[in-house]
Amino acid sequence: MIALSPPRRRRVFTFAAVYIVAYFAASYMDLATTSLGLQRPGVYEKNVFATNAQGYLPARAWLLTVFGAIIMALCILFSANHSASVDAKWLRQPIASFRKVYLNPWSKNAITVSPLHMLCLVIAFVLLRVVAAANNLLVYAYGFGPMGELIKWTAARTSPLVGFCLVAFASFLLAVIAVAPLAARIMASWRSTA
Repeated sequence: MIALSPPRRRRVFTFAAVYIVAYFAASYMDLATTSLGLQRPGVYEKNVFATNAQGYLPARAWLLTVFGAIIMALCILFSANHSASVDAKWLRQPIASFRKVYLNPWSKNAITVSPLHMLCLVIAFVLLRVVAAANNLLVYAYGFGPMGELIKWTAARTSPLVGFCLVAFASFLLAVIAVAPLAARIMASWRSTA
């Protein structure tokens, strides 16, 4: 964060600290409600990355969560370090920025939008964990969770891995786009001289 002035650096560090707390709180809600939902007969975890042949593995789920926190922190760092490179039009029209397609977020062409997209990804991840927790509570209370049913339906036509990945990716993509205006406001505050 060498390029950021002290006030801007404080804003980024404040965001990062609040984000990490929110990330672990949302993760705890998701993982705790997963265990709760699994108490219902006939319910099983559909996240193939947190299970094995015997069932749900809470320790693996937490390990993935910690690994995810490291990735999210790196994404925040990337977004902050390159926030000045983002074209102002994408901060005014953050949803429209998703029409810009690129493979390398560090390329000269992509750096005008990729830091904003990275910040959207970070914020959306927390939102998706909260949605997953709500889904788990529905499973516990009613034996039915819309996300799980959609994964099960997709997996029956493909495979458990493909079903989980397709539903998770589509849900994540929608969340990333939904949080774009918030991410743009946060990034604008990082760029502000006030």
